Amino acid sequence: MGLGLALGLVSTACRLNQRPSLKVVDPTLVAQGTALERERIRGGFSLGPYRVTQVGMRSEAPDLDGPLAQEEVARPVTQDRAGLVLEGAEGRTWTTTCRLQRRAPPAADYRAVLDENGDEIAVGCTAKTAGRPPWRFDARALLSGNFVGQLGPEGGSTETVEVLTRVLRFRGKIERVLPVPVAQLRRGDDAVVSVLLGRPERAWVDPSLDPVKLEAALALLLTLRFLPWELAQ
Repeated sequence: MGLGLALGLVSTACRLNQRPSLKVVDPTLVAQGTALERERIRGGFSLGPYRVTQVGMRSEAPDLDGPLAQEEVARPVTQDRAGLVLEGAEGRTWTTTCRLQRRAPPAADYRAVLDENGDEIAVGCTAKTAGRPPWRFDARALLSGNFVGQLGPEGGSTETVEVLTRVLRFRGKIERVLPVPVAQLRRGDDAVVSVLLGRPERAWVDPSLDPVKLEAALALLLTLRFLPWELAQ
């Protein structure tokens, strides 16, 4: 089998895996927004006019001043860090870093039997570009359900980001873990940026959104994609 055919089969399998997650992306944004799909470029990938390079992720010793590590709880804390560089359509370059601290829940064995992850998590991300205040995303949650965080420039107002890890089926009676989490920046009842936190990277954006906010949100939410969520045990 040739390399091109093998890569094509992998890409097709990944897209099939994304189908349940696509169903929870804001339908209005999908219908009226701009769709961005991954294209390979030298040193990284592009999403429409946005170039993403210098992607990295590592596991490391927990920062002792981190949200979970500084708490007097007997359960151990792990830490992962991810980052990337996003080049915007108007010449701005954003450099990001995200820190994920996680701690197993008290009933970890019970969660394992249910094949779900109830870890406590704390996520802190920063995106920087020249001449503007840094933008941040922060969230504290349990991985046993969907959760929200806040995104905005330092010293300014924030907006809500929802991270969808679960979907309800059959009129809310059955809960399923999504194969790929979905992160969405919301403006009222509508999403204005939506990103699949898996490969191949895909996003939808509201073209009327302020370009700086759009780039900062896209950079931060894409960085979340490279953190090890491990929703199922």
